[in-house]
Amino acid sequence: MTSIIFIVPILLRVLYGTGIRIGEALSLQNKDVNLSESCILVKDSKNGKQRIIPISKSLSAACQDYLYHREKLPVLQSGDSPFFISLNGSATVHHTFYCWFRIVLRAAGIPYTGNYRGPRIHDIRHTFSCHALAKMAESGVDLYTSLPVLSTYLGHQSLNATNGYVRLTAAMYPDLLKDVDMICLNVFPNIENYETN
Repeated sequence: MTSIIFIVPILLRVLYGTGIRIGEALSLQNKDVNLSESCILVKDSKNGKQRIIPISKSLSAACQDYLYHREKLPVLQSGDSPFFISLNGSATVHHTFYCWFRIVLRAAGIPYTGNYRGPRIHDIRHTFSCHALAKMAESGVDLYTSLPVLSTYLGHQSLNATNGYVRLTAAMYPDLLKDVDMICLNVFPNIENYETN
């Protein structure tokens, strides 16, 4: 399990900085990560849709630093090789990263209450989405007209999967969304115990 410790920080940062799913991140190949253009190509998505994800300059620089250290490993790399590898050059396995995620939670003093109650790795995607909506609201962007953009970015098949983030953002930042027309808040049905994808 110690063989992937060097990718844990960059993988967590990629998940938070892009909102992609853990499976999408672990499926990235070297040729999918274009740091000169600051974007990644997600090909192996849950819904079978390819999409290009822009990344910030700071995330691009962190990925460059990861590559600098990764290239010191005695493993052969090609464009088809996995972007996130263990110390022996093999692809990172979901289960191993889940174990490290729990170690990180414990080190941060965050209690882990189980797979269904969390915190889960997928919750990083939820956090990204809520922060993206909060930033749009702070910038004065109409959240309901920008919802299709976020939905496409996240690779959702419907707005219904993305709508839960509006309600979650409203619960987390009640003052932030006070200017949103309350009539519009009910355009999408309220879904109890929703699970976004």
